[in-house]
Amino acid sequence: MAEPTSSTNKTPTLSRALGKWSAIAMMVGAVIGSGIFAKPAANAAASNSVTLIMLGWVAGGVITLVTAICMAELCLMMPKAGGTYVYIKQAYGRLPAFLSGWNESVFFQSTANSALAVFFTMTLGTTIGVEFSTLEIILIVVGLQATLTFINCMGVFWGSMIQNLTTVVKVLVLVFISILPFISMFGANETFSLTNFESVPVSEDRSDSVIQMLTLVMLSVMWAYSGGWMVTSVAEEIKQPEKNLSFALIGGALVLMFIYIAVNIAFHGIFSLDEMFAIKNDPLQDIPQAAANAYLYPLSESLAKFGTALISSVIMVSALSALNTGFLTPPRVLFAMARDEMFIPAFKKVHPKTKAPYIAIIGQGVSSISVFLLVTFLVLYTGDEANRNLNKAAEIFDQLTNIAVLSSTVFIVMTIGAVFILRNKEPDTPRPYRIPGYPLVPGIALLMNTVFLVLVLVSEGYAGLFSAVFLTISIPLYFVFNRVTNITE
Repeated sequence: MAEPTSSTNKTPTLSRALGKWSAIAMMVGAVIGSGIFAKPAANAAASNSVTLIMLGWVAGGVITLVTAICMAELCLMMPKAGGTYVYIKQAYGRLPAFLSGWNESVFFQSTANSALAVFFTMTLGTTIGVEFSTLEIILIVVGLQATLTFINCMGVFWGSMIQNLTTVVKVLVLVFISILPFISMFGANETFSLTNFESVPVSEDRSDSVIQMLTLVMLSVMWAYSGGWMVTSVAEEIKQPEKNLSFALIGGALVLMFIYIAVNIAFHGIFSLDEMFAIKNDPLQDIPQAAANAYLYPLSESLAKFGTALISSVIMVSALSALNTGFLTPPRVLFAMARDEMFIPAFKKVHPKTKAPYIAIIGQGVSSISVFLLVTFLVLYTGDEANRNLNKAAEIFDQLTNIAVLSSTVFIVMTIGAVFILRNKEPDTPRPYRIPGYPLVPGIALLMNTVFLVLVLVSEGYAGLFSAVFLTISIPLYFVFNRVTNITE
């Protein structure tokens, strides 16, 4: 019998199918989801100063930028699937890496996926004027997550194509929102007002502590900025990563910072904090749509209706885009963990035709749907009977996303620390990109992320406790998976 050829023996591998613009669309698309649309209202409820809120958006942008610069060195030094999991493993070892990958894929992203799917469904109901029943909400959310799981199993090309299209749409609409103050100049009435930036709210529901207000603002801001690092998880599938990954990380951070600040200037220019607070408490209104209506109505009633409907539609596109990224990049972390024999062996399988890690993608889908169903169960069958309404799930997901941001920041801090550790341990390893201004720039990134982490731990202790408990109970799983794969350290 003839021996099999090397081609028949060759194990399917990931395909380099993503170019420069797909990479930056993935970075920006992963970040722009629900945060920029939902969190301005939360900030108005948390702070009594527009200046403090705007400083929060600037600080979040700077943190994102300097973190992206640090990520660029690491991901080009090790352009492998898995992203931060790979860098933490190289710098700290297997157990911290396992906790990092487990946290990102199973906890952080499953929670984020569920929150985004619920946000999409609620916005859809508001847009078409239909109040969905509990069963309809469950079917839409589960169906949406299952559909995106299937699409991403078809290969990285199809997932990235959706990402490219949806990212372009939502960036254009955010730019549209940011220029609304200039468009309104053609109307007879003044709408944009600088006095709104000096307004002091009358309501007394906010904390008197500046630290507490800053912490709540930064939690909202960092949720809006979170997720950009996930593009590093598909490093093995990006063409010329030495050029395109650094472009995506740094260029994407700059784009996000500019858009977010401009959009918030537009929001605060039309509404005072009390007006934003009132909109937040009105179930029939959202700040982006209300802002479009307020800016455009003096020009034309029909134009205002069109602008409001357009923004509602794009908010759904935005949530869909970020949700798609949640099924595109985190499975690559599970794939990398399985390849390193730290997770279920089947998760390292790559489909011979689509070149996608389809078992890992299905696993991510099952995890995300399970989190949603668990929260749904808790809402519907526990607590006060009067509050057993699935619409309350949005509030629960807000709390879970705060916890997810905290837990992800722990590993972002470790990742930035890996820059210093690997410079010392592996000084001769080729680095196609080196952080400019080392060690000052990574030092600033480490300091800013650490300060944010400490603020949250001090002011929101329950979030730190929840994250610590989750990571602690995850440790035995590391030894279970190592035993299953017959690996000893």
